[in-house]
Amino acid sequence: MKFTEIADRLIEDITRRKNGEFFTPVSFVDYAHRMLESSLGAEWKNDYVVWDCAAGTKNLTRDYRFRRLFCSTLNKEDFDLSSAYNREAFSFVFDFLNQNIDSLPEALLSELRGNAPFVFFINPPWGTANNMGTSGTSKQGMAKTAVNGEMLNDGIGAASQNLYAQFLYRIVRIVERYNLTNCHIALFSPVLYLSGPSWKGFRERFLNTFSFDRGVQFKASHFADVKDRWGASFTIWHCGRQSERNSFDFKLIDRTTEGIESIGELTVYNMDERKGANTWAREPVSQLRASDGPQFSSALTVKQRGCGRIVPGSIGYFASNSNNVDMNAQFVSLFSGAGSRGHGYSVMSGNFDRVVSLFAARRLVNCNWINWADEYMVPNTEHPAWPEFLSDSIVFSLFESKSCQSSLRNVAYKGDNYDIHNEFFFMSREEMMNLANANGNNDCYQDARVDSERFVYQRLQGLCLSAEAGAVIGKARSLVHSSFSYRRLFDMEFPECQINNWDCGWYQIKALLKKYDPSNLEKFDKLFKKLAVKMRPMVYELGFLSKSSVSLQP
Repeated sequence: MKFTEIADRLIEDITRRKNGEFFTPVSFVDYAHRMLESSLGAEWKNDYVVWDCAAGTKNLTRDYRFRRLFCSTLNKEDFDLSSAYNREAFSFVFDFLNQNIDSLPEALLSELRGNAPFVFFINPPWGTANNMGTSGTSKQGMAKTAVNGEMLNDGIGAASQNLYAQFLYRIVRIVERYNLTNCHIALFSPVLYLSGPSWKGFRERFLNTFSFDRGVQFKASHFADVKDRWGASFTIWHCGRQSERNSFDFKLIDRTTEGIESIGELTVYNMDERKGANTWAREPVSQLRASDGPQFSSALTVKQRGCGRIVPGSIGYFASNSNNVDMNAQFVSLFSGAGSRGHGYSVMSGNFDRVVSLFAARRLVNCNWINWADEYMVPNTEHPAWPEFLSDSIVFSLFESKSCQSSLRNVAYKGDNYDIHNEFFFMSREEMMNLANANGNNDCYQDARVDSERFVYQRLQGLCLSAEAGAVIGKARSLVHSSFSYRRLFDMEFPECQINNWDCGWYQIKALLKKYDPSNLEKFDKLFKKLAVKMRPMVYELGFLSKSSVSLQP
């Protein structure tokens, strides 16, 4: 018996994790039951027909008794392992995303035809055709179900690739087919279906049939094999059209030694009626024709194949995947050429200010389980603090760890050679020529002699920098001077860094400093951190993110 009780943990093998099937901890199941009692009444388990159509080993129902309970799962072995639980239930194997509804047991069909009061109580798989959030690897074929095809035919779009979206869509179709008027959904899932831009078509369909009653969000790491920075939710939905479709009020809960407690409030919002910040930053270049070019996967690594496309004459490339906080850590970067992963756009004079401010707004905010689904909005550029934030952002964009701008010569790409200029360089050509001349570095001198000033250096002229930004760029210039004598030596050991190019990016300069002047680099990093700390509150003050979306209890 003890083995049976923990078997659902033991069978969470590679296949289950791949499909996004996560064990539901008992404490959260109990909390969900209390929420349902509050929403539907203390006798809801007797008053409603309950169907867990993603039952697995019956985690949601095993510790409770129901008057009329149906449990279905795709895997027969789940019911073999959970045969001791919910013996009052009608348990059956059913592929909810592929099999015809007409093949349901007659007992369940009879309840549907009779418009019985219904609760779909589910923790469906959370998987999608791409890994959730970060890795970008494909789970090809996982989402290719019959319901996926129906959703595509219905114009749902990208959300059809997500398995829990498919479960919800099929429930909507069941409600429509049987004209159910007293039907409810109690759902464990992420909250992206309420906030993500690619879910807009799904929301339009789902919210015509179901209205939001209440919801809670908690650390997804309370579930097995789920990353700590994600949030999971439990929501309750009633039959009826949702009127307010752009924001949803949640409670934040967490598990403590005293049990599950409320720790604050959260507004989950979407951009369905507003322009997202990524669209805003791309807008000035969206009609320009982009083409293939060297594909950067890092500041110094150029791949022969990639997804990035760049407008000729661009200042750089802004890799800005998605529009939410979850993507900030790994999918937001600045390059001097096309980003090999794509999901970005060219940086030109027309959108430079927007790009550097959004880059800063994204890189300044760390993802956590509360804010991970927050979408970036168009900032208030009329705010009195906007000019200072913008000038701070220009400096920030030169030195942040995902600032992968670089200067490279004779880069081989698809049979041609390219010179990559670093238009984000912050010092003048004359100053660099003088440095090269003083240090006898003819390679650097000649590289600068026949070139022209870089865009960012010219953009900085006349700007009134804040004390923090001024300290950062002043220290950076000082380090370029103090370390210049090491360039020829460093180049002999690390020629791939091309440190003798006059317009080297900070990524290249930092490599030299780590070897020859780490103590001064550490002092620079402290100044940069001070700038970041100063800027961070302005991301919310200027409206890139909603500062009212989270309210934590003291």
